[in-house]
Amino acid sequence: MKYKNILVPYDGSNPSKNALSTALEYVDLGVAGKVTAFFAAPIPQFETQDFLIAEQISGSQPLAPEQTAEMQRRYIEFHREKLAKDLGAVAEEAGNALVIAIGQGKPSKAILEYAHTHHIDLIVMGSRGLSAVAGVLGSVSYAVLRNAECPVMIER
Repeated sequence: MKYKNILVPYDGSNPSKNALSTALEYVDLGVAGKVTAFFAAPIPQFETQDFLIAEQISGSQPLAPEQTAEMQRRYIEFHREKLAKDLGAVAEEAGNALVIAIGQGKPSKAILEYAHTHHIDLIVMGSRGLSAVAGVLGSVSYAVLRNAECPVMIER
């Protein structure tokens, strides 16, 4: 079975690379299908107690809202460029079938939100990411598998 709109949560781990390869096999290029490699970037926490204490100790001034917004934009762009570089050869080979997207926040929530708002047909993801500890299925994979509105394929 071929799919038109596939999401691959991608963090550079071997399972996420395998998931991307699998997704590219399942995409229906005959109907302009696409695979989206999606990275959920953690949100920098400028308002945490630790950050505020460090700010006071260093004597720096709080950032203006427009400065914070610019830092946020550069942060997202940094992750987009890093992902594009990591996907280099795969992106060239896939051409228009591969799209890069960056989200922010808790990975499982960002993945599910992206899948919902972009009408994803299938999520193909690795069983564990870079922060893997023990177990067969990582917490992000498990949360997505339990809560996704579309089919989820877990790749090792």
